[in-house]
Amino acid sequence: MTTTTLVILGVIVLAVILIAVMMVSRAGRMRRPALKPLAPESRDRYASQWDRIESRFVDAPEDAVKEADALILALLGEREHPLREEKLPADMQKARRLATGREGKGGTEGMRQALLMYRSVIEEYARPADERTTRDPRREIAS
Repeated sequence: MTTTTLVILGVIVLAVILIAVMMVSRAGRMRRPALKPLAPESRDRYASQWDRIESRFVDAPEDAVKEADALILALLGEREHPLREEKLPADMQKARRLATGREGKGGTEGMRQALLMYRSVIEEYARPADERTTRDPRREIAS
């Protein structure tokens, strides 16, 4: 190979590497939008509403799942999350599929699993930023 060929190949390899780095960087930014912090009063309000929703699950699972979805949308909206379906947290998208029976068993068991997924979203997005690196152990929900 000539020197010119090596230089051209080097430039092409460098360009491919730069493009790959830019795409990975952009994908990282697209995955998680920058969100407004949640006030402590709001966190307390969402936590108490979540406790009420969980306690209603045994008697009215469909209503509890609908309320959980609405509560999380309100939480994300307050944090100025772009509420487009494809931008919603992965656990919320999975919870919606579980609740409707599009993934898993459906019925009460699907709704129970959906509520667990909704809980993971609440835990992730209602916690202060400095606590988001540690996860609380999950409690089981009766079905």
